Amino acid sequence: MEAKLSKRPYSCAAAAILAFAPFCAQATTTEEIHKDFKVQAGGKLVLDVDSGGIEVGTNALSEVVVDVKRKITRKSKVDEDAFLKDSPVVFTQEGDNVTIRCREKRQSHSFWSWGSEQNEATYKITVPSSFNAQLHTAGGPIAVNDLTGEVKANTSGGGLRFSRLHGPLVGDTSGGAIHANDCEGNQKLDTSGGGIEVSGGGGDLRGATSGGAIRVSNFNGPARVQTSGGGINITGTAGKIDGETSGGSITAALLSPLPGSVNLSTSGGGITIRIPFDASFNLDAETSAGGVSCDLPITISGKAKHDSLHGPVNGGGTPVVLRTSAGGIHIIKSEGKLQAEAEH
Repeated sequence: MEAKLSKRPYSCAAAAILAFAPFCAQATTTEEIHKDFKVQAGGKLVLDVDSGGIEVGTNALSEVVVDVKRKITRKSKVDEDAFLKDSPVVFTQEGDNVTIRCREKRQSHSFWSWGSEQNEATYKITVPSSFNAQLHTAGGPIAVNDLTGEVKANTSGGGLRFSRLHGPLVGDTSGGAIHANDCEGNQKLDTSGGGIEVSGGGGDLRGATSGGAIRVSNFNGPARVQTSGGGINITGTAGKIDGETSGGSITAALLSPLPGSVNLSTSGGGITIRIPFDASFNLDAETSAGGVSCDLPITISGKAKHDSLHGPVNGGGTPVVLRTSAGGIHIIKSEGKLQAEAEH
């Protein structure tokens, strides 16, 4: 009896090794593709793939230069080669327009195949500095840098990053953050699962997220931002400001003179505004769950109340409308101009 019991742990271990042997035996095949296409400035790159990350930059050539790398993992080399054959990367060119597509063949999965079958891909592309781009991936991040032209970027599962673009920009993701740095032109940024950060640049900004914070700094132009799940921070924006959040506080550092009206509202936090002492504006501030305070000289219109403040500041001017249902509102004097004068 003891001899039989002593053998059972070894039998279980052997069974476990045999059970997981398919995972240990899996292989990986790498495919690398390089393509060059002669084009003129002003053309268009269209990239539409089922998976993979995308990076687009510029070159000093009259060419679209493409480097694709795909890593396919299956239980055997035969299966990997079959996948690459059935799901090729297809290149077409019409004039100065280059299109790249990859449609992956859908395969049925057994219980043992889950986790053992993996597809990885990267598309690194450079184009002339003046070029348009329409980019889509169903699974991966997208980055575009130093491009002059219209850019449309969409991913179902990754972040978006844009730097030093000049032209209309549309960025949309279902699952990642969006960063735009020093981009000039009208910008429409939308994410269902991440924050939005815009720094520098200018144009007309529209940003919306269902699940993250929004930060805008030193943007030259009007900005309209909305989030359902995070705070909003706006600093040094030279234009009309509209900001709304259902789940966070709002902080803003405003310029003087105000370059445009300000309208900020939140259902889930307070509002804090920092503004130079000499700023002139008409304040309209109300809260349902807190007080309102203002460091700058204000002429109160109507009866003074703890939860609201209305009237011209420093003689009045541009409208500043502030609303919150769950916090206080504070207008704080910024010492920025006093410090700048002291330096001289």
